[in-house]
Amino acid sequence: MSGKWDVTASPEGRAPIKLSADLKHDAHGLSGTVNSPLGSGPVKNAVIHGSEVVFQFMLGRYTFDVKAVSEGDEIRGTFSGPRNMKGPFLAKRIGPRPAVAPTPGVETGMLGGASYRIDIPASFNGQLVLYCHGYGGATKFDPQTPPTALMKAFLDAGYALAQSGYSQAGWAVKEGIEETEALRKYFVGKYGAPKRTWVVGHSMGGTITLATVESFPDAYDGALQMCGPVGPSLTALQRRLFDTLVVYDYYFPGLLGSPVQPGENVRMDPEFLIQIQKEAQMYPDRLAAFQKWSGLSSEVEVSQVVAFYAVIQKELIARAGGNPFDNRNRLYHGSPDDVALNRGVKRYAANPQAAEYLRKYYTPKGELRKPVLSLHTTNDPLVPAWIANEYGDLAILRGSGDWYVQRFVPRSGHCNFTPEETLRAFQDLVAWRESGTRPEAGEQK
Repeated sequence: MSGKWDVTASPEGRAPIKLSADLKHDAHGLSGTVNSPLGSGPVKNAVIHGSEVVFQFMLGRYTFDVKAVSEGDEIRGTFSGPRNMKGPFLAKRIGPRPAVAPTPGVETGMLGGASYRIDIPASFNGQLVLYCHGYGGATKFDPQTPPTALMKAFLDAGYALAQSGYSQAGWAVKEGIEETEALRKYFVGKYGAPKRTWVVGHSMGGTITLATVESFPDAYDGALQMCGPVGPSLTALQRRLFDTLVVYDYYFPGLLGSPVQPGENVRMDPEFLIQIQKEAQMYPDRLAAFQKWSGLSSEVEVSQVVAFYAVIQKELIARAGGNPFDNRNRLYHGSPDDVALNRGVKRYAANPQAAEYLRKYYTPKGELRKPVLSLHTTNDPLVPAWIANEYGDLAILRGSGDWYVQRFVPRSGHCNFTPEETLRAFQDLVAWRESGTRPEAGEQK
């Protein structure tokens, strides 16, 4: 927040008060002066927590209290003062933002309702990587926890890392997009603009990664999305997640409750997984038919994927206000008896509100202005590789296919990449941005 600011304090029922401020934000906190036509006064008693700031300033013998949020080039909040004076407070930066040299180490805190973590290596190269995590809980970061092997690979290469834990668990695409961008602005507001800014993510974080580089193309130099369901969420999740639950319910009716109302027993724990596996062992012919349709390789993989999909669907229904998927016009194929399957599967209508939520979070545009490298294993049971193809096709239709390169790792498993493979892919992305030469698609070495 260091620098010069134009300040407007707007008391309720009175004319706005025009002020200016000269602030200094360093390791000791926030200090400076606030200036008015009648004189100047000090900033004091500042408390900073992430982007949230509370401070006082003096004008003459009067004290004013401010509670605000710093968002890059704006400090926006409320103020109160003498004689019940109160109202909105807005400060806008004047001129360029002064950079503060980042100190190597780990910073954690809260931005809004989201935990965040920033790691700055001793060999900081001036470039920032925003990392987007996948589906799961709302992460709470502990500064004492060492970085993962993947995070360490980026740090050892000299990149600063910033991660939002998201303020909500589950399909937190909305929160991930907004809170990753808020974290980037916080970093820029505190340390100045990095030389380069990149966004990287796994699984659902791959969707957030693409949404971020599409939504804020001027803020980023490129993106590495890995194993994400990056087609339109409504149709991609319908085709894989919902259709899998519908077909599973045809072969093993009632075990999940139903595809549009998963039961209380649906959860990702060993007891429920064993229950699915036992059901499969009781009906091996049904299991074989379901595996042929789904491409899942074993009863263990069936139990893991079906349970996880049911957990996601359960959370989506709660989040979006109903079932977002509609299979009334769906033709199922690939089973031993597609006629019986299409006659026997149950058909469901979507809740319009829920469908609109998933359409919004997220339907990609396919309009790229910065390089994007996509990484996928050849056999991903959760997010099959055809989903990544959907985004590539969309980028071609939008005339930005040259900005999208897709690569594969010849391996089974969801997001099953080594840190070394990931870093090499990222380094190829960086080289693409620096040289302007599009890398080759194909196998990631």
